[in-house]
Amino acid sequence: MEISPRMQESALVARAAAAGSMVLLKNTHHALPLRPEGDTPLPVAVYGIGQVRTALTAGIQPWRRVNVLDGLCAAGGVEPDGLLAHQYRSHALEKGGGELPLDQNALRETARRCKAAVVVVTRPHDGYDWNLRGEEMDLIRAVTAVFERSVLVLNTPGYMDIAEASPLFSAIVYMGIAGQEGGAALADLLTGREVFCGKLPDTWPVSPQQFDKAAGQLDLYTGYRYYDSFNKDVLYPFGYGLGYGKSRLTGYAVGLDNGNITVDATIENAGDTWPVREVLQVYFSYPEEPVSRPVYMMDCFAKTCLLAPGDSETVRLAFPVSELSRFDRHNAVWRLDEGYYDIRIGFHSRATTIAGSVYVPKPIVTVQVRNCIEAPALTVRSRKGARAFTYPGEEAERNAARQHAMRLSPRQVPLREVRYARKFSGCRGGKPGIRLADVYEGRYDLRQLVAVMDDHDLRALVCSFGACQAGVPGAWGASADLWDKYGIPAITVAKGCDGVRVTRDVKNTDGDVVSHQYATAFPVPSLLGCSFDRELLHSVGSAVGREMREFGVDLWLSPSATVHRDPRTDCYHGAFSEDPVVAGLSAAWLIQGCQQHAMAALRHVESTVEVTMTERTLRELELQGFEIAVAVGRPKALLAPSIAVCGEALSLDNRILSDVLCDEWGYDGMAFAAGELFSRFPGRPLLEQAALRTLRLILDSAAFRKTVR
Repeated sequence: MEISPRMQESALVARAAAAGSMVLLKNTHHALPLRPEGDTPLPVAVYGIGQVRTALTAGIQPWRRVNVLDGLCAAGGVEPDGLLAHQYRSHALEKGGGELPLDQNALRETARRCKAAVVVVTRPHDGYDWNLRGEEMDLIRAVTAVFERSVLVLNTPGYMDIAEASPLFSAIVYMGIAGQEGGAALADLLTGREVFCGKLPDTWPVSPQQFDKAAGQLDLYTGYRYYDSFNKDVLYPFGYGLGYGKSRLTGYAVGLDNGNITVDATIENAGDTWPVREVLQVYFSYPEEPVSRPVYMMDCFAKTCLLAPGDSETVRLAFPVSELSRFDRHNAVWRLDEGYYDIRIGFHSRATTIAGSVYVPKPIVTVQVRNCIEAPALTVRSRKGARAFTYPGEEAERNAARQHAMRLSPRQVPLREVRYARKFSGCRGGKPGIRLADVYEGRYDLRQLVAVMDDHDLRALVCSFGACQAGVPGAWGASADLWDKYGIPAITVAKGCDGVRVTRDVKNTDGDVVSHQYATAFPVPSLLGCSFDRELLHSVGSAVGREMREFGVDLWLSPSATVHRDPRTDCYHGAFSEDPVVAGLSAAWLIQGCQQHAMAALRHVESTVEVTMTERTLRELELQGFEIAVAVGRPKALLAPSIAVCGEALSLDNRILSDVLCDEWGYDGMAFAAGELFSRFPGRPLLEQAALRTLRLILDSAAFRKTVR
């Protein structure tokens, strides 16, 4: 196989993305990194079938896979035990799965040869079991009993129930589903060639049964918003992650500048050996009254550069004070309630400092909207009588911040009234024979072209988008080919949360391989969300866009701003975080990178066919990530999910898409659906309105640009 420069570049991006996302959960007695002893590589025993059958992809057929064992063998500085490695490779070939049977004598002999042990626990991306199996616990107990220095590697889509296993290991690493270069990236981190800087985008509770309560009701309390608001014990909090060095907050200031809250914080590498990268996280607390809400929520974050020992960096973040508003369904407004809004900064949700406070002397309405769903017979869970997570000194910090609180004037927060579009009256003008190239060259406009299209062609253009046969083998679908009548080419759409999902080996009718489409498998979103890194996500999106351009794919269906509620959902790996800010920004940055070269569609990761929630929950949690992704990422398209919200199908004529998406958020891209695009038979004006957006997308596509060169 000939490796092209593009393949090499994408492999490097995938490796860097995986290394920048993996999370160090535990590291005691300097168990990591695994370093040579003098000039001699450190002998290491690697256990677990996952070292050979490493879960690396979620549907992509990559041109190569680097498993954990191969990554460690090629790393240098460590030397995996040869006999043990041979046994695992043979077992994987002969048995396929299941753990290698334990031999206690052989285990003790290996422990005499090796200085450390690595145990790999693996789960596939679809429907994974988060419980450690009996054979895995037997392996863990046996290995940790004879190895003082032991490392647990979790090659899983997300959370694992490791409360029993955690105390037995001196180090724990969340590897995730890390893409085709995952084994190499893990080896870089374990050996110290790279340093850990990933943070958990989800809370890991002590017991998986806690998910039943956290996600038992579709309201504002999910993830850390539930665990921290009700003071539930957790194994690892949201935003948690260790490094080889030690970072600390040495100074901070919170200000109010013309309606914007500013946060300046200085972060220092307080260690003396290893560089660090830290994530500054900013949360805010609402006034305690008058409605039930989480004790605090994230508003923004920023990642430092790589800091050498003794170096520091001052991070500055700013956001409009209107982002602290909550939704009032009764009046259909976003409002700031009277009281104190405490600004917290820190390195994870349970390691924050109250750095300042904003005082609102009387309620302020920030945005006037109109309701988008019927009110269900539901309420947000009450926190009355519940004790939130707290820490020593918190009350003193709160009192000090409020003594010097910044007073907000209503003049600093002007009211925004949304102007909703009038009913579209249809397209007029034009004459038969207009082609899309005429619009491109300025002789006619899109309305004139749409006006002359017949109803059948309009329905094909709008309602069959993505459902037609793709010209690229393995792609998800294509738009309707209307070239002969209107000069409208078909554009190709591909899925793939971890890259471009196309057929790797293209065969002819006789079954002979005639060409190749060597796509790269990048880390899945549930791991990329751990990066908290704009540049990293941008680079992955850009690499995907370059591959799309090479294969002839115009539109990529991947980035999702869906929030995680429960790891048991099949699509968990395809979304980024339990927090809408992390989910929305991660999707936006991936889209930005992709659209340097091609086009991306924002999508919802479906886990059910119907949901019922309050409008406040819908707007403040479920839609917030999508609003961020639309505003920051500017996606060219949006794939509407085939679900019903409060009994109404989420289709193009639904108020969530028409009023909220288009009018309130200002989205001007196109929307399409994997199923029905409209909840009722559409009239001509509605079809024409959708056709205008679809044709704008096609005008921006590589497929059309090829026709006008």
